[in-house]
Amino acid sequence: MKMQREHLAVIAPVRPMFDECRHGDGDALATALARCVADDLRSALDQRGEAKLALSGGTTPLRFLQALSREALEWSRVQVLPVDERWLPPLHRRSNERLLREHLLQNAAATANLLSLFRPVATPECALQAVLTQVALRGLPLDVAVLGMGVDGHFASLFPDLPRRDIGLQAGGRAPVLAVRSSAAPEPRMSLTLSAIFTAPSLYLHIEGDTKRRVLEAAIEDPRSRLPIRAFMAQAPVPPRVFWCPDVAAARGNDSAAGERSASDALRSTGAA
Repeated sequence: MKMQREHLAVIAPVRPMFDECRHGDGDALATALARCVADDLRSALDQRGEAKLALSGGTTPLRFLQALSREALEWSRVQVLPVDERWLPPLHRRSNERLLREHLLQNAAATANLLSLFRPVATPECALQAVLTQVALRGLPLDVAVLGMGVDGHFASLFPDLPRRDIGLQAGGRAPVLAVRSSAAPEPRMSLTLSAIFTAPSLYLHIEGDTKRRVLEAAIEDPRSRLPIRAFMAQAPVPPRVFWCPDVAAARGNDSAAGERSASDALRSTGAA
């Protein structure tokens, strides 16, 4: 009796889809990103009469926030919330709420409404139910989410050592916020979960510098990656738009080197070299 040999098909993992928008420097990126986000907010306002926007903190988005603050739209009908918050008073220099008030809620955006993730209690765990309820009722569903990324591949306050990945990094999860403690963060935090972020039909990732671009690319290419950014890119319900610019110093160095090569080539072609 002849045995029929079975052939097993090897299914290659699907590479996450995304749209990349590369810019020459941080100023150009900030202007372009602000225009795209403002257009998304205008569309939401036209369709529903209100818009909800989740934004990252840190130093990277400052120019973008300032550019967005100058965009003309009906900001009084826009609800803004941070994607995460350090468990610090709103006046603390490391507070994301303070950062948004100082860099976004100015100029044309001064009338926007800010939804705080902080409560004046000892720990984020103590405030979890109150914040969860408020975000679910007033903050969701989102229209736009603009995330940043750390060199360790985290976004919001969802770090690689996140204990409750089943809550924080599950696209179909039910909890919109999560209290977070991480060895990578000096203070506890409150963070939106991936399921909350994915309520936004417009998803943006804003990164600057070659190091972060390499971290992102490695996470995209490796289906076994445990970096949180891999979960974001691989599970996103719509292709995220990645706004990226290289390191300014590196870009200038490359331009200078290219210029020197061009000059040298020109001299050789005329026999002057």
